[in-house]
Amino acid sequence: MNGSQAVRQRFEKQAVIITGGSRGIGKAIALAFASEGADVVLNYGSNAEAARQAAAEVEALGRRCVLVPGSVANPEVAGQLREAALSSFGRIDVLVNNAGISRDGHLMMMSAAAWRETVDVNLHGTLACCQAVIPTMKQQGHGAIITMSSSAGVRGRAGQVPYAATKGALIGLTKALAAELGPHGIRVNCVAPGFVETEMVSGLLSRPGVREGFIQATPVRRLGAVEDVANATLFLASPASAYVVGATLLVNGGLLM
Repeated sequence: MNGSQAVRQRFEKQAVIITGGSRGIGKAIALAFASEGADVVLNYGSNAEAARQAAAEVEALGRRCVLVPGSVANPEVAGQLREAALSSFGRIDVLVNNAGISRDGHLMMMSAAAWRETVDVNLHGTLACCQAVIPTMKQQGHGAIITMSSSAGVRGRAGQVPYAATKGALIGLTKALAAELGPHGIRVNCVAPGFVETEMVSGLLSRPGVREGFIQATPVRRLGAVEDVANATLFLASPASAYVVGATLLVNGGLLM
């Protein structure tokens, strides 16, 4: 096997759980892992058709894909993800906490329900998924947990108080959990994307001048692609980052320099 073939199969025979994986960044991550040999457990919230399409694309790469519906705000979903991985693949090598929502608006006019929903999905859901996979990873003696934060969690953004608060909290969670799990061979890291062109931000980007403003604010003068985030996630899950622990990798084109 030559070097390029070895790189393409870094995750051969491994099992990866990805939350919020039917579209956008989550789907790109699923396809990236599958292209390098991993089988995938794919969680999705409500768009079953998009999830089936994502699964078909994973299987077209020669890998297996199991779909698990439900919002991670429901603690039972985390257990379902664990059981799906173990019953289908017999192992859990990587957890990617990608599921997230944003309820934008000025805090003075924000409802308590919008705040709770954001916290339940972005923070409580991530916590539940981590708790679900840790025993298996400890038993295996290895594992990688990658959580999706945001540039809003590093530098606050007006109109996104709940989103920024939860994404910032995920950075703290990553550091503390990395300290707990490092001795067990489990690496925990975080990815903080900048302005990435996804369905979640399509409404914002369609406003007059917003897209151009984002591009001008980014030193590389372009919006991020979902593949940029997927590649960073692969790196943090791979042996290439074996000494990277508790880190937050900024994938933002230099936005926060």
